[in-house]
Amino acid sequence: MPFAGAITDRHDVRRLALGSMVVQALSLLGVLVMLRVGLWEIAACYGLQGAASAVWPPARQRWLYALIREDRGRAAANAAIGSVSGVMTIAGAALGGILSAWSTSAALSAAAGLQLVATVPLLALARPAFQQGAQAGGALRSLHADLAEGFTALRALPLARSVIWVGISWGLIGGAYNVLLSAYVTNDLHGGGLLLGVFYVVDGAAVILGSVLAVRLRRRSHLAAYALAYVLQGAAWGAMFLGGQPAWGAALLAVMRTASGVIIALDTTILLATVPERLRGRITSLHMTTYNAASRVALAAFAGLLAVTGVRTVGVVAGAASVIVGAAWWSLNGRRARPLYMSATSAAGVPDNPGTVSSQTAGGKACQL
Repeated sequence: MPFAGAITDRHDVRRLALGSMVVQALSLLGVLVMLRVGLWEIAACYGLQGAASAVWPPARQRWLYALIREDRGRAAANAAIGSVSGVMTIAGAALGGILSAWSTSAALSAAAGLQLVATVPLLALARPAFQQGAQAGGALRSLHADLAEGFTALRALPLARSVIWVGISWGLIGGAYNVLLSAYVTNDLHGGGLLLGVFYVVDGAAVILGSVLAVRLRRRSHLAAYALAYVLQGAAWGAMFLGGQPAWGAALLAVMRTASGVIIALDTTILLATVPERLRGRITSLHMTTYNAASRVALAAFAGLLAVTGVRTVGVVAGAASVIVGAAWWSLNGRRARPLYMSATSAAGVPDNPGTVSSQTAGGKACQL
């Protein structure tokens, strides 16, 4: 995934985004064809689908920011993506579960078909106005050099760097979210598949609500709301494990996931606020890569913890950790970064301006993590 951002920063993001969608759909069809062939063939198709999906987030984000130049519009678009994700959490889980129970082939065919259908509206969108592939001095550098530049640029982008670090922290804390939620419902609440399904419906609806609320926030409130959402998310998550009633659990899950919806809506907006156009793909990809890697590590770590202690203890500790992360981010970064965030409106959208990065350094050193 790290190289996906470097690729999107030097090539036509419209073609990359469309190609990513098509390759993902064809990979799913490949899995369908290989079901009766062998495990290695299925794994190869799945790996291809994963590689193609890694290109989608940075390509989508660069394309989105090229089409929407106003900061408020970009924040609204990022929040809308969060709302759509919430809807798909409900619809996708329900439809996928029903189809998989009936026929694995039908589920894979439906997923591939929907993926292809989703590419059709994208064909009507305009090609970004900025140029890809242009490098300093007019020469194309290696992909490795582009990737290294993304890491180096973070030194002068303290706000983006702090969002990446808090993302890693939450990845380590919340990487086992689905495992803990399932264990809580089945073990502590003694529920079955129906109750777990209800909890996931609450999850999706609450994320949508949080995304809608985030759109209504003024820009000057973004950083405070982002930090508060992490604190509220952790407090509600930890408190949920202290109760033994489904209504209590569902209510606190709704509070927790509403806060998550605010985080989802604001995360990309804050991350890219001070990032020059030519680096957005790499910074987006780096954020996604580190978060996903931390989540995988957490999944293994929490599996070990659950073997020696109870779900309640692990859930409460994870919630407390999220509270600490939110408070620490606000104290060390968010509070001090407000002037930088407020001044970094569309100025960061100036294409291929190397000076934009260095110009952030003086104003951003106060909010380093």
